[in-house]
Amino acid sequence: MYPLTFAEAASILGKPSTDQTKIEQVIIDSRQATAGSLFFALPGSKTDGHHYVVDVLKSGGYAVVKRGWGQDQRVIEVEDPLLALQKLAQAHLEKIGLPVVAITGSNGKTTTKDFTAAVLGAKYKVCKTQGSYNNEIGLPLTIMSIEPWHEVVVLEMGMRGLGEIRHLTEIAPPQVAVITNIYPVHLELLGSIENIAKAKAEILLGLRSGGSAVLNGDDPLIRIHAAKAKHVLFYGRNGQNQLRAENIAVDGQGKVSYDLRWNDQVYQVRLPVPGAHNVYNSLAAIGVGIQFGIPISIAIEALPETELSSMRLEIEFSSDGVLIINDAYNASPASMQTALETLDQISGNRRKVAILGDMYELGSLSDSAHEQVGVWAAQVCNQLVFVGKNAHLMNKGAQSAGFSSSNIRIYPTVEQLLVELNQFVERQDSVLVKASRAVALEQVVAALKAR
Repeated sequence: MYPLTFAEAASILGKPSTDQTKIEQVIIDSRQATAGSLFFALPGSKTDGHHYVVDVLKSGGYAVVKRGWGQDQRVIEVEDPLLALQKLAQAHLEKIGLPVVAITGSNGKTTTKDFTAAVLGAKYKVCKTQGSYNNEIGLPLTIMSIEPWHEVVVLEMGMRGLGEIRHLTEIAPPQVAVITNIYPVHLELLGSIENIAKAKAEILLGLRSGGSAVLNGDDPLIRIHAAKAKHVLFYGRNGQNQLRAENIAVDGQGKVSYDLRWNDQVYQVRLPVPGAHNVYNSLAAIGVGIQFGIPISIAIEALPETELSSMRLEIEFSSDGVLIINDAYNASPASMQTALETLDQISGNRRKVAILGDMYELGSLSDSAHEQVGVWAAQVCNQLVFVGKNAHLMNKGAQSAGFSSSNIRIYPTVEQLLVELNQFVERQDSVLVKASRAVALEQVVAALKAR
């Protein structure tokens, strides 16, 4: 990580110290503790980090704890360890002075982040969000992982309610902000899609002075909030966008190509991943590259070098030839639709099987959204498998679209599905596996690969 001593960290958090030991890593998991680790004792739903402070200290580490824990030269007592972590990350980033690219949206954040890191990587050394580190805990941990050689940081910013993205931008004010799209995700907490748009648009309010926004100009809800940024580059397919995709084509493997138009120049783009929706994700990344002075031709050449995060339309194969589309990381109605389209595009003559689970936080739209997923799946697949408490709703939608009930299987839990998995997945099938993260359908992918 970027150089930081215990004395510097202690000073930022309000404790005088002369200990010049270099902090080797900032952690919230005591099992990762080594000499020089700085452990933040965060309370969790299952346990409390304070139970493990002694273990951290025994390993030679340091700890940030709530006040009243006890006096120790290697312990910093604060009112709130989480706020302390955020405060330290904010000060650390300000000291480092790296430009920040912040990405939010209802769908496509992670792939856009990965594309953006690849594009910027053509010119800069990039630190990017890893895994699901896009919230009030993960974002400061990403900042604390910045190394001395990094030149720009790309941060994914997630949210579940109003004010959360604004708080993240206070920790890491972006030089460039990206909003990918607005869909009814987290509707259960936010109440309306207009509130979702408002919450996502907080990223624009957090822009640094002179900063710019790269926005999906085809999304009318994003257009409504675009004026919150002084400098805006719109991308999309319609003629009102400065950066446009035209003549989109999808080959037999689902790989996408398109013509990119910018300032009356046309460039050929071929993406390294399946799914026509990735046209938008790649446009956003190229738009960010433009803000950093990267020629479009160089940005396009960098896209195939993208290191994509796992379980996002990840193509894998079983030993007996089953093509697996592992999209088990998360799910929403829009991403379900694009995943099913991708299954259809890449399957060729293979039998198409969709194993679909619950989508969460859809509020009042939940029932109709799950039924609609069943309709979409019926239009694409030969075999349908629905998992979870909303499986009956997807089944209802599929049968309303004329899909035979004899080709539908319903399971309340993943464990019950796994017992019968090999009864309906055949050699050379194409299988889409997708649900919200908590459903844990990655277990199905592992079982298929182990056949």
